[in-house]
Amino acid sequence: MAGPAGLEGALAALPEAKRELARLMMAARRPVPAHPAPRSGAGPVPPTALQTRLWRRERTHPAVATGSHALRLTGPLDLRRLDEALTGVLRRHEALRTRLVRSTADQPRLHVDEEPVLRLTRADLTGFAPQAAAERTALQLRESASTVLDLETGRTSAFRLLRTAPDEHVLILASHLAVFDGWSSGVFLADLAAGYREGPEALTPPELQFPDYADWQHRWLAGPDGTAELARRRAVFAADPPAPRAPGGFERGHLPVRLARGPVDAGLELGAAEGATPFMTLLAALAVVLARRDGRTSVVIGTPAAGRFAAPLEGAVGQYTTVVPIRLDLAGGPAFRELLHRTRTAVAEALAHQRLPVDVLFGDGTPPPYNVLFALHNYPAVPLDLPGIEVGQLPGPPARHLELYSPDPAAALACVGLVERDGEIGGTAEYNRHAATPEDVRGLLTGIEEVLDRAVAAPGSPLVTARH
Repeated sequence: MAGPAGLEGALAALPEAKRELARLMMAARRPVPAHPAPRSGAGPVPPTALQTRLWRRERTHPAVATGSHALRLTGPLDLRRLDEALTGVLRRHEALRTRLVRSTADQPRLHVDEEPVLRLTRADLTGFAPQAAAERTALQLRESASTVLDLETGRTSAFRLLRTAPDEHVLILASHLAVFDGWSSGVFLADLAAGYREGPEALTPPELQFPDYADWQHRWLAGPDGTAELARRRAVFAADPPAPRAPGGFERGHLPVRLARGPVDAGLELGAAEGATPFMTLLAALAVVLARRDGRTSVVIGTPAAGRFAAPLEGAVGQYTTVVPIRLDLAGGPAFRELLHRTRTAVAEALAHQRLPVDVLFGDGTPPPYNVLFALHNYPAVPLDLPGIEVGQLPGPPARHLELYSPDPAAALACVGLVERDGEIGGTAEYNRHAATPEDVRGLLTGIEEVLDRAVAAPGSPLVTARH
């Protein structure tokens, strides 16, 4: 049989249809690398598994895939430089120029437009009294979070610039979650600052673009390595029952949450002494709470991960977030110290498989084996250096994490997202109103505090994981 070199030499002699077949045969023979690399061509590529789900869901739930961010800019803002910087960022990142098109087989494909389109509206609120201007700003923030974006038309971002005082502006970005994740906000803001300071020509393309990743994911999942990893991971969760769907489906609810520092600080010190990160320590405590609730000796908890498992992905805007299911074994009633060691191993094992999309792992029409997601966010802080401008971030609207992170939102109970800031550990919990009440969600947090308090008091005593 002719090798790849022989096929390449025969291409010119083949009709176009046979030539394309030969190219596909050659591509199939090339091993898919373990990490993304620049794709060979600039043509359309299949969307990622997460993008496909969001695209399907937004057909019946408009604006379900819209995220929003806002900045307060205090100082003499150069509007021309801002426009040029925003356009430069859109030009730098293919994800922000990507739209979804249908092929002849009605299969979605990602197509990158050559030129960026800056969608920016302006409003002058300086004629209003301060309180009225603040109310109108808040209204604009809410409206931005409800902006109907469309992956098919390429309308995946929309900006609003509000002038609230002679030297004060608010810049609001609405972004489509199919092309923009939490990490992307830091990349975007750093690029915006660089483009404003140095001009858009300073914004060179990143080493890898999001379509490179999407193309790699599709080929890797179809290749032998992806197929084998999928089989291995499905075997890990084979004995875990799917989470039950709420009879009423899914309806979003939000509430602020906070952990009490006394028992938590002592618990985190105990975890650190055993080599556990704060996330691992809190996850272990949550596992005890869920094991008691469900009467089980094993627990699966989903955790969002940045998904940027290759260094070149860190500088590109895109939707790389994945959910990593972590299976924690509490059999035998281990002491909390022992559970910490089991958790360290389980977290490391789970994160080693974050290349595998949860939509593929649990994509057979049955819900995943977890209904609680837990995260301790650590997105890198981005100092924004705009000459002559003081930059501050405004609190955004509640996130839509459950529909982003869960393949089946009706089977989700809650997503608890915490961040450590100013000596406090708190954040927002999103929950399904048809599956839980605010008291149920708060009970998860108070349960963590109770477990840590008892663990510190008696770290070598066996844990009680049965219902009580």
